[in-house]
Amino acid sequence: MKTYFGVEAQEYPQNAVTKTYLFQIQPVHIREVAKLLKENGFNFFHTLSPVDYSPKGRGLELNYFFESIEEKIWVVIRTELPLDNPEIDSIHDIYPAAEACEREEWEKFGINFKGHPRLKPLLLDDTLQGKWVQRKAYVPEPHRD
Repeated sequence: MKTYFGVEAQEYPQNAVTKTYLFQIQPVHIREVAKLLKENGFNFFHTLSPVDYSPKGRGLELNYFFESIEEKIWVVIRTELPLDNPEIDSIHDIYPAAEACEREEWEKFGINFKGHPRLKPLLLDDTLQGKWVQRKAYVPEPHRD
């Protein structure tokens, strides 16, 4: 990763089975990084996980989790997106398992995954569409009897 993108790995404490490395990248590099991982044996995409850091003056942090099953290595790719326009390229065509994850995070956080063919509701009721229910600013309506 350092050779391609100039980023160093942060290694997580080891356990007996797997090694885990974290890389912080710029959002524009997500497709290149995903392709590089796929070409180098990271054959399993687990999930992606946004975190809303807006109360701390930041935007959305987006974490992608990849694994090389044979080598027993996990790689976490972290990037940050602005809260006012959270947008990043889709990796659904590189890792098909990302398709549903991207839809879910679009629906819950309002992240636009550019190039995704089906950004449409997946989990939430129609009354919650466009309300970005996982963002810190979301205030649920009071329960009705």
